[in-house]
Amino acid sequence: MSTELFGRATDYAQGVLSELTHDDLRRPTPCEGWDAGRVILHLADVIDALIGLLETGRLAVPQPPRTNDLDPVALVTERLAQLTHAFSIAADATRVENATIAGAVELTTHCWDIGLARHPAHRIPESLAADVLALVSPALDASARGENFAAPIDIPGNSSANDRLVAFLGRVPRH
Repeated sequence: MSTELFGRATDYAQGVLSELTHDDLRRPTPCEGWDAGRVILHLADVIDALIGLLETGRLAVPQPPRTNDLDPVALVTERLAQLTHAFSIAADATRVENATIAGAVELTTHCWDIGLARHPAHRIPESLAADVLALVSPALDASARGENFAAPIDIPGNSSANDRLVAFLGRVPRH
């Protein structure tokens, strides 16, 4: 299921990124102090980390992080193509599974951040949000959050899958 889910997360990400204009890159995101352009560059770093995971078994975001690129959307599109290639030649099933899980969570979450910067009513497709939440919730306990995820936000249990996912990942749902 995670390979199929990763494909849906990639499609969602490409859809969000394809709608961006150059002016959108300067818009603030829900991540305090981060504009859409900076989140996109972080996404490129995350994709490189996933490629590294497939190739070496180690998940390490490049340091120092990217801070500038003339066309960050084109960069992420190119890195996604490289990631697709890395998946096609990966031989280790555990690495593939770990990369698909991490990739689905990262692409979905960060593209919600980016989409929200562009439009305040942006939503993750419900089925994608529900499936990513089901995938990440058992794996992301308090000890695994570290600096990458804030504490979960309390929201009503009958909230949409979009809101439950972003709240679980420490982001405030927007309506």
